[in-house]
Amino acid sequence: KTLTIIRDALRLIKENHGIDIVIDDVPLDDQKTFELYQKGDTNGTFQFESAGMQKHLINLKPDKFADLIAMNALYRPGPIEYIPNFIARKHGREVISYDLPEMEEYLADTYGITVYQEQVMLLSQKLAGFSKGDADVLRKAMGKKDRATLDKMKSKFVEGATAKGLNGDKLEKIWTDWEKFAQYAFNKSHSTCYAFVAFQTAYLKAHYPGEYMASVLTHNLSNIDKITFFMDECKRMGVPVLGPDVNESAYKFSVNKSGQIRFGMGAVKGVGEGAVNAIVEERATN
Repeated sequence: KTLTIIRDALRLIKENHGIDIVIDDVPLDDQKTFELYQKGDTNGTFQFESAGMQKHLINLKPDKFADLIAMNALYRPGPIEYIPNFIARKHGREVISYDLPEMEEYLADTYGITVYQEQVMLLSQKLAGFSKGDADVLRKAMGKKDRATLDKMKSKFVEGATAKGLNGDKLEKIWTDWEKFAQYAFNKSHSTCYAFVAFQTAYLKAHYPGEYMASVLTHNLSNIDKITFFMDECKRMGVPVLGPDVNESAYKFSVNKSGQIRFGMGAVKGVGEGAVNAIVEERATN
């Protein structure tokens, strides 16, 4: 659904502005998009639109793509309790600390907090000399809470890391943290794809609010509550939504030359697509 919303928004932008946007090439450091996230103006965008998420975004003030990947992974049962620490560390209100200095390489991006399965895998290789295969066995065992395998892996982890001269007490703590956290750990590659598509929707909302919201409205044609909700959002954004007009409306929601959204005739009860197409055709011809 989200990909279709993006596609239709791009078509409207092409019609109104003559611009062909290659959506996968939008700059991931775009200031205007980050401002939208910092204000929590994410209604109608992908993945970041719940009220709880908006509240966290306003506190976090994300200014780099990695922040969005992490928030997407943290905002779920379990890791959600780490969000206040994540925010406090980003803004220097809490010290960013690492159990071992060797861990900084893989945890710096997330301010010293283990957020992803991949971090556990990379750290087990770095600290205890695990092979890639061992690291993957560890990831699976943690996700499935497979006690027997975890106990086997633990002794292997402690042995390997002690052999590298690392502190035994710290290793116990790291392992306990991992066990507690890893049952919820999210896969970073998965979270990145989500955040990437989410960023594209936020980019369009920030730069082409009329076209983007018209597309969102079109894709909620059959849900009057959603239509009402998104019309209120348009009003808040200062984008007028005009009523259906036989001289200007298309079947879907569209954007006129003044950047106002025009109600789609398809959203009117009892009006079929065939009738609307006939009206639009007549308008174009005569």
